[in-house]
Amino acid sequence: MESTPATVEKGETPISIDWDYLNAGYADQFKGKGVDWKVAVPSDGVYAQYYSQAINKDAPHPAAARLWQEYLYSAEGQNLWLKGYARPALMTAMEQDGTLDKQAAAKLPKVSGTPKFPSEQQTDKAKQTLSEGWAKAIGG
Repeated sequence: MESTPATVEKGETPISIDWDYLNAGYADQFKGKGVDWKVAVPSDGVYAQYYSQAINKDAPHPAAARLWQEYLYSAEGQNLWLKGYARPALMTAMEQDGTLDKQAAAKLPKVSGTPKFPSEQQTDKAKQTLSEGWAKAIGG
């Protein structure tokens, strides 16, 4: 079952194995609703992934798309990602040059170790293993 704020709030999803930024966002949503949602990142399974972005060269206004990309990678744009609990790609550089939103960074779930980036083959194998064994694992 995919975890969503609705399934968590109803008690249908007691554990969510998902990106930390999603779970941290859930915790914010549940404040005041009687759901004490905690986020933990296991030290033996620290994975990361970047979102892919592209600009269609045949778009009606490709320059506008390029400007949007420039904004996303500006300090302001990166801090907006951070406020949504996503770790900015430029976080280290922003810490060094003083442009990082320190309050938002302090709210991120703690992570120890160096994240690994799975290959496409590893991701495909994990999806296959999960889909083949999930029902048996949770059904007993």
